[in-house]
Amino acid sequence: VHPVKAPYLPYAWYLPETRRLTDLAAFRSGQIYPQDVSSMLVAEAAGAKAGDNILDLCAAPGGKSLHLADKMNGFGMVLARDLTDEKVALINENIQRLDCINMHAEVKDATVFDPQCEGKMDIVICDVPCSGFGVLAKKPDIRYKDVASAAGLPKIQRDILERAATCVENGGILVYSTCTVLPAENEELVNAFLADHKEFSLLPFSVGELHVNGMITLTPHAHGTDGFFLAKMQKGQ
Repeated sequence: VHPVKAPYLPYAWYLPETRRLTDLAAFRSGQIYPQDVSSMLVAEAAGAKAGDNILDLCAAPGGKSLHLADKMNGFGMVLARDLTDEKVALINENIQRLDCINMHAEVKDATVFDPQCEGKMDIVICDVPCSGFGVLAKKPDIRYKDVASAAGLPKIQRDILERAATCVENGGILVYSTCTVLPAENEELVNAFLADHKEFSLLPFSVGELHVNGMITLTPHAHGTDGFFLAKMQKGQ
């Protein structure tokens, strides 16, 4: 295996010659996890630190949650949720493989208000279900999908974002992301949310040489990543 350096992150590498990750001892022992750089930027943008309480609302198979837990060096807790037993089983499989001690997975509908988490989370991750038009290279069948079929997604995405916002403590961070490039699911949705929630504001961030003024659409030709959207917001400050 001859790794090739990926952009932005010193610990991100491509493995172009690898066909099956399960053939690699490093994968089986939990030393590496497969994830596109764009998805890895979610944890970097969130700015997790030891002791944080973090909620990931649409977490399966758990890559972003595991990345966040790792950045906290075993301190604090990442609560990873998804809609079905099958999806949560995938998260638990990865928790066990990586021997992650500060992460817990459970079944929960992200569109339903949760009073137990209200105002208690330092960071909430909202990587919502989307049309997927940013990952055509990896899922070529998406190119046959009618764009009109995504028309109902912004309502679901906004519902999830609304529920996510209720869980953020004052001064906390809310990260919204998708693997699509459609403005209706990305910039337009975030701007509409911010217009209705003056307590939240976009928060600039930098990852390596990448400087973002609150939100960004990543593209393969410009950034060398999947097509991906990311917005970082802060509550109250």
